[in-house]
Amino acid sequence: MSPAIEIHNLLVTGTDRCRLDVADFRAEPGTLLALMGPNGAGKTTLLHACLGLATVARGTVRVLGTQVETLSAADRARLRRRIGYVPQILSARGELPLTVREVVAIGRTARAGCGRRLTREDWQTVDRWIDQLGLSSLAHHSFGEISGGEQRKTILARAMAQEPELLLLDEPTAHLDLGWRERIVETIDTLHSQTRLGVILVCHELEVLPVACRHVVLLNQGRVAANGTPESVLTSQSVSALYGARFQAVHQHGRHAVIPGGGAHD
Repeated sequence: MSPAIEIHNLLVTGTDRCRLDVADFRAEPGTLLALMGPNGAGKTTLLHACLGLATVARGTVRVLGTQVETLSAADRARLRRRIGYVPQILSARGELPLTVREVVAIGRTARAGCGRRLTREDWQTVDRWIDQLGLSSLAHHSFGEISGGEQRKTILARAMAQEPELLLLDEPTAHLDLGWRERIVETIDTLHSQTRLGVILVCHELEVLPVACRHVVLLNQGRVAANGTPESVLTSQSVSALYGARFQAVHQHGRHAVIPGGGAHD
């Protein structure tokens, strides 16, 4: 089976400096892979390259067996219908007072194609994902008025209503309190175990890695710094060096954390 994502010799440049320079990157189908690193490491840029949203100066990006950088705009749009994407920044625009159910239905519209009305079966899929993510009581509430954690779940339901072949999550726990952060982690873990969907999770905190995540790619300054299991990649030494402070990495029962000020030894 072909990799879900395969990247070779990729160069994506910004206006004044290299943003991403990745020799090799591979994500197997059905696996939950974490793409980690400090702010500005190139994590979101890599996702954008996979979605055909970044200008590739060099190299190849293959997603779901399709070479992205050679596609026409129409073919890129068709590829994106096969990919569920949860962006880092959510918009709750007051001038678009959509309900939770209407926001989730956007994912189904993306799958069906613009201009086609949703069928009864489409709405059944929408409602099934609303229910599965525990949002039924909020279905007719305004998206802009629910909590940040509830918004994250809604956007995740929107992506799943698309029935994607690959799920890209860009810091889905950002700006959430500890309780909601853990609920989102558990939701991602459950989704992966139930669907065996390939998931790329962008994050920079060890604590948000689900138990199902057994593969971490560490980015630093646009390059792959390490690649392997969480325990082999996220050592006290590597985390301390990456973030410029002393941390002790802790790995227990499939979850991971750091203790600030600890010795840089495992």
